[in-house]
Formats: sequence, C-alpha cells, structure tokens
Amino acid sequence: MKIFYYDIAVSLPLRQCFTYSSELKITKGTRVSVPFGKRKIVGVVIRNIQKPDFLKKAGAIKKIIAVLDEYPLFDKPIFDSILWSSDYYHHPIGEVFNTFVPTELRKINNKKIEALREFSEYSVNEDDKKFDLTKDQEKAVKALSKSKGFSPTLLYGVTGSGKTEVYLRVAETFIKNNKSVLVLVPEINLTPQLLSRFENRFNGEIGIYHSKQTAAKRLKTWLKAKFGSIKIIVGTRSSALVPLDNIGLIIIDEEHDQSFRQSEGFKFSARDLSIKRAQLANIPIILGSATPSLQTLKLVKENKFTRVDIPNRVDGNKPPKLIVLDINNSPLIGGVARETIEAMQSTIDRGEQVLVFINRRGFAPLYQCGSCGWVADCKSCDTNLVFHQARNRLICHRCESAYSVNSSCPACKSNDFNMHGAGTERVEEVLKSNFVKTPIIRVDHDSTKKVGAMEAIVKKIHSSDAAILVGTQMLAKGHDFPKVTLSVILNADNGLISPEINALEKISQLLIQVSGRAGRNNNLAKVIIQTRYPDDINLNKIKTGDYMKFASQCLSTNEQMNLPPFTTLCLLRCSSPTQRSNVDFLEKAVLILSNRTDINVIGPLPSLVSKSKGNYRHQVYIHAPKKTFLNKVLKFLTTEFEKWPESNKVKWSFDIDPIDLS
Repeated sequence: MKIFYYDIAVSLPLRQCFTYSSELKITKGTRVSVPFGKRKIVGVVIRNIQKPDFLKKAGAIKKIIAVLDEYPLFDKPIFDSILWSSDYYHHPIGEVFNTFVPTELRKINNKKIEALREFSEYSVNEDDKKFDLTKDQEKAVKALSKSKGFSPTLLYGVTGSGKTEVYLRVAETFIKNNKSVLVLVPEINLTPQLLSRFENRFNGEIGIYHSKQTAAKRLKTWLKAKFGSIKIIVGTRSSALVPLDNIGLIIIDEEHDQSFRQSEGFKFSARDLSIKRAQLANIPIILGSATPSLQTLKLVKENKFTRVDIPNRVDGNKPPKLIVLDINNSPLIGGVARETIEAMQSTIDRGEQVLVFINRRGFAPLYQCGSCGWVADCKSCDTNLVFHQARNRLICHRCESAYSVNSSCPACKSNDFNMHGAGTERVEEVLKSNFVKTPIIRVDHDSTKKVGAMEAIVKKIHSSDAAILVGTQMLAKGHDFPKVTLSVILNADNGLISPEINALEKISQLLIQVSGRAGRNNNLAKVIIQTRYPDDINLNKIKTGDYMKFASQCLSTNEQMNLPPFTTLCLLRCSSPTQRSNVDFLEKAVLILSNRTDINVIGPLPSLVSKSKGNYRHQVYIHAPKKTFLNKVLKFLTTEFEKWPESNKVKWSFDIDPIDLS
C-alpha cells in the first residue's frame, strides 16, 4: 500500500511544519486532525513530500488521524498568498493560516466545509441611481470598468467627490458578468454605512465579515462566499482572504488608513496582502483615498500602479477653508478655546452641525495628586491611567485594566487631586454646559461598544438639525455628514511634534480627512485647527488643503534622506518579564549584524511604551536599502535565533514596514 507524506502547518508559534503520513492522497490546503504530543489538533496540509531520510525508522512518522473536509480551505491564489505572507512577514505559517480561517474551523468539532443550500440572485436596483454622475465620475467608472487582469489602480478623489458611487457602478459591471466583489474598509464602524449603500443598490444578499460577528455568523458568511451563494462581501482586514467564488474585483476603501495594519500577533497589512491576492488571482484592485499613502503614490510615480482622479466634489463646492487658531494666549475650557465656542455658536444658530475632533477618549488623561505630584499609572504598563467619568474608573488604554478612583493619595494621603488634559468625555461635558439646548453626540470606543450602537448614532446625527458631534478618529473616517459645516480639531499638535518617521504623513492625512467631513453641501464651510505652533512650516503647508502637493514634498524629502518608502525598515521587537532578558537577546542580534555595512542597525532601545501587559518591551531598528535584501537578513537571523538559549527567555517578532514605532 502506498504511503503519502505531508508537511502540516499547526496553529502554534513554531516556524516550521511537521511531517505526517497517510494512506490517502490529500489536496493542499485541506484540514486534517493530527496527533501533537498528547493532544489532537487541527492542521493544514502544506505540501506533499518524499519520505524524509532522517525519519526512516518504523513508527517515527506519526499518522494523520483524519481528513476533516471534502474541500480545501482556499483556492490556489489565496493559499499562495498565505505562503507569501508567512515568508514576507517572517511569521509562523500555522498562525498565518489561522488568522484567515473562521474560528469554528480552527478546532476539532462537527463543523465542516460544505456548500450551504442557499443561493442569492443578484440584480441592480435602478431606482437607487438617484443622480447623474459628474464628468469626473463618468471617466473614472469607464476607466475602472475596463480593467482586466492584475491592474492595481489608485482612485484619488477629494473628500465628497463620490468615490463610493464609483465603487458601486464598477462593482455592477463585474456582478453583471457573474463575478464576485470584495470590498475592504479600515474600521468595523464603517461597515454599516457602506453595507447600506450596497444593499440599496443590489438586490441579493450582501455579506458582512468582521471580528465583532459571532463565530457562527462568520462561518456561515465564509461558506456562502466560498461556494458562490454570496457574491459581494464588505469587511475589515480579517476579510482580506475570504474565499469568493469567481472573484473578479477587490476594492480597498481609504487605502491609506493605518487600521488596515494588524499590530498584535501576526503583523500584516491587509491592503498589501490584498494587492498580492489580486496579483496571484490576476484580477483588478482599486485603492481609493482622498489622502493616498506615500507608498501608493511612489508606486504610481514608478508606473506600477495607474491613477484615476476625481478632483472635484459632486456638489461643485470647494473644500472647506482651514483656519489655524493660535491658542498660546487663549484660556481653554476643557481643551476648547473661547473663539472656537463662538464659531460653534454661530454655526448652531444657523441650524447646522459642528464636528469636534479630539483623538483621546475618556475624561482626563492625567490624574495627579495636587500635594505631592503622584500620578495614577497602570501596574502592568508604562502608561498613565485615564479618568473615565461615565464609569468613575481609572482605565489603562494599553491593556484596558480598570482601577477604582483613589479616595486619598497613596504617596502622601492627601485627597487633593487634579485632572489635567481633556478627552472626549470632558469636551462633551464642556459643550453641554455651553450649548444647553443642542444635542451633543459623542462617538468613540466607549460609546460604540454595544452591537448596533454606531448605526443608532449615525441615524441620530442624520435626523438632527443643529447638533455637535464629538469624537475620535472613528468619527473622522469615511462618514458622510451633509449637515456639518464646521470641523474643529483640538489636538493636532501631537502629530506635528511626534518623533515617528511617518508622523507628517499621518497628521496631514488626518487633518484633510477631518476637514473633509465639513461642507459637503455648503460653500461657506470651514475647519478650525487649534494649535500652539501656528507658525509651523508643515502645518501651514497642510492648511492649504492641497494634500497631493504636500505628499509630493514628503516623498521628495524621504527619497533624499533614504527613508521609507524608498528604503525598507523592520523592527525586531522583543518582550519579556525582565529588561535584562530583552537586552541580552537584542545585543547578541546586533552583534552578529555589526559586520554588515549594507544595513543600518540601531538599538537595542526601549519601546516608546516600555512596558505593556506586564512585559518589558525593547526593539532594534533594521534599515535596509531593499526588501529583497532585508528578507535575506531576517531569514539569517531567524536561523540563528533558533540556536540561542536566550530565545527561550523572550518573545520576539519582526515588524515589517512598521507604522507605529511605539
């Protein structure tokens, strides 16, 4: 009887596959149950191999217990995308597979990959096309609908230019040709709005896929998509590799958004992985944004991506005017200047809405003893605790640990406490006291936790006349608030003075995106940026509203200074309960790289947040001229690390193309 041998990936932090035997011929990508130590776990068949010479002893190779499904998990383009991402990001292959496998299929149970007896017929609701396209939109739809094969395209459209309508019209072309469409958005809170637009346009089930769904719901949607019952999926980064039968198009909305980057565990970019999937599947991909990433703009400049522009708003109005407000000599009330409150009052008096952006949730970010200066900090993290008034708790925004509010100072026993700084709760309180009869609507992580909360908030915003919206970044992304004519940005200075390499890219995108929420139906709309740096050269360039000009200047500067995206960066991150273990491990890594003249190595250094969830964090910067060379260096390091006893005392990982240096 013929015996087959397979490399199996298991969901463990191990950078290797394990060899098992079977009397059955098994397709790559199929789930199997295998013995692992004393356990029985799920594995995925990676490849068929010849009998390994080093395991010729009888019984040395364990047998596969059972084949769990008739069908493999993924088609070849997705399967190969997973292999590519494991290699590119240098992450254990089993954990990469698990990232894109529904939770119910990661364990041994009665769940199987099988077709559901549910089918959805798709047609276009012509009544939903309430308005004619602008000339710019028509050109964009015409160009994008003709896309064939792998043809990545940047759809650059200013805020309010109608990019979503272009997505719908292009998707219609592919759906009519019996193709499937995958649409990615950066935040879960953006899915209801986009889902509603697609449901209004298409008769037929539109799938939704993100981490807040129940495991059963995610599995059902995944199976429907895999077997062709659903042809349109709207989801977040976890849906980047959702199987879709006969996929024809991928759309990445707000492609610049850093929420597409996973920062914990398997650190990957859903945007970049989607581009790889499109390449391997030989299908078009559209990357839409009003503030494209420097990486994407570089690829356009090199003619690797094409570019389609929608330079004007659909209503013909000009973008709002950006006004810099010097607050150095202005008394602030909960972070809000008196001049700002007066401008808000004028807007409310006209029956219009105001959007107030502050990228801090909670009431006050610093809780301090007024007598001795003691500051409330997290016992597990190197961060201050934030006072949350609604819960009357001090909360760590790093690990979400909650502490009761001190009745007396633990250092000097004083009960004289001061709260410094402002978050969304404090701004909300200040505005409620100044605008007693006006609805104040807060949009942050705390106010949108419950299922359906974001949908209810958006409905309230649209049904209100004069109102003030207070929120964090989730309020600034992608939403259409036609009644907002004034946007206020309270804490832009943090981005202007940030030490991060990509700080200017991030703050320019943020300011333009927030300003884009205002004046979609009003030529008199404006944006107030409160700042203590009114003469900052970069702020004054950004306030012109010309993002593409500013981004072009950033690209030129980065090229001259040999910074990404013209070079490549990796952080070798390390964490453990002791600082000494981190430093010993990283110093040894730096030592073996010290004789290489073609890379720059800096470190080891403590992370900006030096302790998180009970572990100390350190890192080494590895800067290389090209990704191919960096890849060789990291493979060399991985091989070395496996030999070191120091590796057993730390948890290490590579962060490729990092967006957050903290």
